[in-house]
Amino acid sequence: MAPEPAQAQPSADYAILQEAAEWFAVLRGEDASHADQQEWERWHAMSAVHRAAWRRVEAVSAEFRQLPGEAARQALDDAGPRQNDAQRRSLVKGLLALCLTAGLGGAMLLRRDTRSWVASLNATEKTAIGSVRQLALADGSQLWLNTATALDVDYGDNLRRIALHEGEIYIVSARDSRQQARALVVDTVHGRLRALGTRFSVQPQGDTTLLAVYEGRVEVAPRDGGAPRIVPAGQQCRFGDGVIGEPFAVDPNAAAWIEYRLQPEQMRLDDFLAQLSRYRRGHLGCAPEVAHLRLVGSYPLADTDRILAALEATLPVRIHRLHDWWVTVEPLPQNK
Repeated sequence: MAPEPAQAQPSADYAILQEAAEWFAVLRGEDASHADQQEWERWHAMSAVHRAAWRRVEAVSAEFRQLPGEAARQALDDAGPRQNDAQRRSLVKGLLALCLTAGLGGAMLLRRDTRSWVASLNATEKTAIGSVRQLALADGSQLWLNTATALDVDYGDNLRRIALHEGEIYIVSARDSRQQARALVVDTVHGRLRALGTRFSVQPQGDTTLLAVYEGRVEVAPRDGGAPRIVPAGQQCRFGDGVIGEPFAVDPNAAAWIEYRLQPEQMRLDDFLAQLSRYRRGHLGCAPEVAHLRLVGSYPLADTDRILAALEATLPVRIHRLHDWWVTVEPLPQNK
């Protein structure tokens, strides 16, 4: 039998983030004392890393409560296209200031650029966190929107265009019925993808966009220049900043989300939890000691808490809940 991998030591980032969450729980408790407040102030002033961890916990708390982010989203939706550019800029500026005052806007602006964020707020097609939706397009193409996805569909005389602002989509493209066939393209902040009779998925991820091609071919053209490249079936690649990364093999189970499930095949636990965290509000973390554990199976996404319970029942881990919105998967306590 192969030896078990050595237990990793908890990273400073993980440990400090947990400390920040624990302090948040203490200070929000009914029995929080003046001494607790003073001790937290000493902890908070100890280093910039502590302060950054505290801001992260506050941002997750605010986002979980959907305030003021959801109010800002609703206000922008209500504004609609009838307002002129100056009115919309004024509204966006005010709402961003509101979010920043509440401590949430900073986290939002770190996650994505302001332009993409505003476009997401005003997108015509959206899914909420934890939702998956199938959409039939006018040309017969089928489009799936993964959790927390925002996009616009613009079918004009010369182009069939999908503008993906955030989230993830899966497309089964159809032939254009018009005599002068229009290209089907997907635009992200990083460039344009042109379908060449295909099934593929697209997911903006920070500084790059991930393209996975399951059938046919897709042409990738980075927004900031660089020669286009055709990616064939069975391959995926990342592109951004004028660069297209080297293709690598597609994970055939990666698109299981269109059937509202995750299907890991020897996937690390930390990678699985990163995927699962996209379908629930709040923070879902993984202790470094158990990150290496591997998962196989099919996990329906209808109830993410049930998935966590299944992990606890089948792996040497426990689910630790500091708050409804702060959950970590940790090793079982050692018997003494």
